[in-house]
Amino acid sequence: KRKMILDLIKYGSIISIPHFLNNYEELDSKKEQYEYEAVYQPVGRKYGNRFQAHPCYETPFFENCDKSMNNSIKEQIETLVGKKIIDFNSRLRLSISSELKKSNAFVNNSPYGFVHQDDIQFAGVLLFDQSFTGGTSFFEYSNDKIPDITYGAWPNRLVLYNGFRSHAACHDFTYERRYALLLFFNVA
Repeated sequence: KRKMILDLIKYGSIISIPHFLNNYEELDSKKEQYEYEAVYQPVGRKYGNRFQAHPCYETPFFENCDKSMNNSIKEQIETLVGKKIIDFNSRLRLSISSELKKSNAFVNNSPYGFVHQDDIQFAGVLLFDQSFTGGTSFFEYSNDKIPDITYGAWPNRLVLYNGFRSHAACHDFTYERRYALLLFFNVA
């Protein structure tokens, strides 16, 4: 059954796991205490400034700033998928509505950021608030303008997907500050 999860994701399915982190309350209480760096998404592209992309703030990878949290999250993912994972990275991202309203990624208050792919087998996102319009949208092709499916935000619900699948962050502008836990990994 666990191997089936990875096979489903590999071939395009998106897996949603409610109440995923057993230490969610700990991470939720610590999220504002971490140090964040001003960055933009998607990485790997060059922009004149961060507002020409999706401006955000990110912690260093937990491997470097909260090793025990990183190890705990990694172990919970390994238990879920039933395999040893490698190249594991996790971090928090903070998006601020007033900054996104200035960005090219969310022109005219569009809820969709730039459609992109991650350069890794598996990716995941876990949000901290509830929103039908803010979450992650998935697209069949990177040049599609309308998503095939959107997963709204729900506290402590993990959404796992193939990192090479075209996707975009969605933002709910009724929140000024939104946090997301991001996960990236390959399997051995």
